[in-house]
Amino acid sequence: MSSEIADFLAGVHPLSGLSAEELKKAGARAGRKEVSPGEMILLDQKDHDYLYLILDGVMQILSDNEVVDTLVSGEFFGYESFFFLPPQGQAAIAIRESTLCAISGDDFRLFLGHDRMNSFFQSKAGILRNRIQDIRQWRSFSRMDPYMCLTLQDVSVKAPVTVQMDTSVSLAARIMLQEGTTACLVRQEGKFLGIVTQQDILKKVVARDLDPGSITVEGVMSSPLITVASHELLFQAFSRMVSRGIHRLVVQDSGTDPRGIIEERDLLSVKGENPVYLSREIVRAGDFSELKRVFQQVRNMVLRSVAEGVGVFQLGRLISEMHHQIQVRVHDLILAEMEQPAPASFCILALGSEGRREQYLATDQDNALIYSEASGKTQLSFFEDFSSKFIGALLDLGFPACPHEVMLSNSKWRMSIDQALDLVDDMAQSADMNSIIVTSLLLDMRHVAGDGTLAGMLKSYLFKRIRRSNLLLKYMAHEAVRFKPPLGFFNKLVVDKSGRNKGRLDIKMGGVFPLTHGIRTLAVEHAVLETPTEERISRLHEQGVFSTGFAAGLRQSFEFLQTLRVRTQAQQINSQAIPDNFISPDRLSIMERDRLKDCFKVVMEFQSLLSNKYSLRLLT
Repeated sequence: MSSEIADFLAGVHPLSGLSAEELKKAGARAGRKEVSPGEMILLDQKDHDYLYLILDGVMQILSDNEVVDTLVSGEFFGYESFFFLPPQGQAAIAIRESTLCAISGDDFRLFLGHDRMNSFFQSKAGILRNRIQDIRQWRSFSRMDPYMCLTLQDVSVKAPVTVQMDTSVSLAARIMLQEGTTACLVRQEGKFLGIVTQQDILKKVVARDLDPGSITVEGVMSSPLITVASHELLFQAFSRMVSRGIHRLVVQDSGTDPRGIIEERDLLSVKGENPVYLSREIVRAGDFSELKRVFQQVRNMVLRSVAEGVGVFQLGRLISEMHHQIQVRVHDLILAEMEQPAPASFCILALGSEGRREQYLATDQDNALIYSEASGKTQLSFFEDFSSKFIGALLDLGFPACPHEVMLSNSKWRMSIDQALDLVDDMAQSADMNSIIVTSLLLDMRHVAGDGTLAGMLKSYLFKRIRRSNLLLKYMAHEAVRFKPPLGFFNKLVVDKSGRNKGRLDIKMGGVFPLTHGIRTLAVEHAVLETPTEERISRLHEQGVFSTGFAAGLRQSFEFLQTLRVRTQAQQINSQAIPDNFISPDRLSIMERDRLKDCFKVVMEFQSLLSNKYSLRLLT
C-alpha cells in the first residue's frame, strides 16, 4: 500500500521533484482515509497537522459554509495551516465518495525545506487566503433584497375581472366593487380589447356629469392593452409603467389569455434598496444631487447582485435599465433648464456595449444625438449646449467619459438624421478602420430618450445598407478574428509576463470581444435586429446559422466569460481599485480554469467559422 502511495506522490506536482527515498519514506508514513459524501474534515482546529492529497473523488473547501474551492484527484488541501492560522469555520467536505492521502505535518515540514516546494505551497496558501477574504468582503454586500431576482411568475396575481364591450359603466362599477378590484378588462368575441379603471370612470363619466347607466365601457376604456410577460422582472414591469405614465399592466404571455392585472401599489409595497424602489426614486429626483445619491444606491445594489450570484444576463438587464432611467431623467432635467425649447425633435442613442445592455461595472459612455432636420447656427448651438450639459451631468453622477470620445458632446457624434443616413452610405462603401468602428457602434444602438422614430429610421436604414455591403461585412468579421484567445501550447492559459498586469490575462479582448463582434456581423447579415449578444445567438440559431449544440456552446461560453469579468470587477471595486478587464487565473479554482480553457476553445472554433465563411485567410 505504501509503495502505491509513493508512486502516486511521484506523479503529482510538485512532489514529483522529491527524491525517491523521500517519497518512499513519506509514502510509508502516510495514512489512507476514505470519506463519504457529506463527511467533513475540520481545518480550523489547533491540533490539525496534516497535508491532504486527493487520490480519488471530489472535495470542496468551505469557509463559514461558503464554497471557496472545488478540488479533484491530484490536488491538495490543509497546507494553509502551515503558513497562517486558518479562519474559524474552514473545513473540507466530500461531494462524493473520496479517498485521501494524509501526509503528516512532520513530513510536510521536511518537504517545505525545499525552496521550490515552499514557494509552491506558500503561493497556494496566499491565493486561498485572498479568496476567503473576498468571500467575507462580499458577504457585507450579500443582504440583497429578495425582490432583486423576482419575476412576475413569483407574484400572486389575481385572475382578471372581465366585462363585455356593451356593458354599462354603472354595471361595470358594481362588478368591480363586488370583486374588490379597481380595474376590469373589456372583452368582445373572445378578444381582450381594453381596460377600464375606477379613475377612468371618475374622470370620463362622473366628473363630466354623465349618466353611467347609459354609457358603455367601450366609450371609457383604455386601448390597446399594455402587457408584460410572466417571465419579466418586477423592475422591468415598473419601468414600463413609468415610461407609459400608467399605474397598471396586464400580465399576459404570448398566445394566452391575460393572467391578471399587476398594479403599481403591488410593486411599491416592497421597501428597501431594490430596482422597484430605486426606479421610483429616479423619477422623483428633482435635481442632480438627488440623482447622484440614487446612482450610488444603484451601484451598491449591483455589487450585492454580483455577490448574490445573479445571472450575468439578468444583471446586464438590471444595470442597463437603471442607467437608462437615470439618463432619461437627466435628459428631462436639462431640457427643463434650457432657456429655449428644442428647435427640432431629437433623440439620444446608447451605442456599443451600453446599447447591447452588456455594460457592467467597468462602464463608460457610448452615446450619440440625432436631430430631425438640418438647422442654422443658432439652432445648432442649442444641441451643442444641451449635449455639453448632458455629458457633464453624467460625469458628475459617476458615469466615466468614453476614452475614445464616443459621446454626444463630441460634434462627430451629433448630427441630423440626413447626415446620419449619409454617413451610413459612406461607411457601406468603405472598409477602413474608422468605418468598421463607427458601423459596429451604430449596429448596437438603442433609443434612450427623445423622439424614438429617429432611432428607428436610422437603425432600419443602417441594417439594410450594411447587410448589402459584402466588403464591409468581411472586414468586420476580420476584426473578430484579429485578437486570439490566450490559450497556448499544451492547453495552457497565456498571461502577461511583466508590467502592471503580470500574471493576468485580458478576458475581454481574448474572449468577449471576438464573440460580440463576430456575432454582430452575422446578425446584421441575417437581418437580426436584436442587439444583446445572447438574443442574437438565439435568433441566428433559429435561422439555422448555428447548430443547437454550437449555439448552446456560444451562449454558455459568453455567459461564463462575462461572469468571470464581472466578478473580478466587483472584487476590484470592493478593494478600492479601478475595475478593468483582466483576470488572474491563479485566483480561479481548477474547475473554473478548465472551463475557461473550454470557453476559449469555443471562441477559437467560432473564429475558424468566421474565417471560412468570409474567406478571411485571403485578407492580409
